[in-house]
Amino acid sequence: MQWAQHGTYTLEWQGDILVTRLTGEWNDVAALNLHRDARSLWQARGGQEWGLLTDAREWGGGTPECFDAWWAFFEEGVAAGMLAATDILPSMLHALIVSELAGQGLRTG
Repeated sequence: MQWAQHGTYTLEWQGDILVTRLTGEWNDVAALNLHRDARSLWQARGGQEWGLLTDAREWGGGTPECFDAWWAFFEEGVAAGMLAATDILPSMLHALIVSELAGQGLRTG
C-alpha cells in the first residue's frame, strides 16, 4: 500500500548552501521525496562541496520511519559533498527529537 505524503518542504540554493524549509508533521514518504528532489539538485552541482541549512520552525515532527529515511538522506549527502548541516528549530523539544540524528555521526571532521 502506498501512503500519501504528510508534511511539505521547499528546496533552494543560496550560494553553496542548500536551504530546506519543512512544514507539518512528516512521514517517510515526505522524507523520501525530499531526498529524491535534493539529490537532483546536488547532482546538478557536479560534486562541488556544499552545506545544508534546514529551517524547521514550522515542522511538527516525524514518524520513526521518517527519521530512518532522513538518515539515508544525510549519508548520501555527505558522500555527495555536504560538509556541514545545521537546523533552525522551534523549540528544545524539537532539538531533542533530531538530536538522535546528530549523534549518529554526521560530523566528518
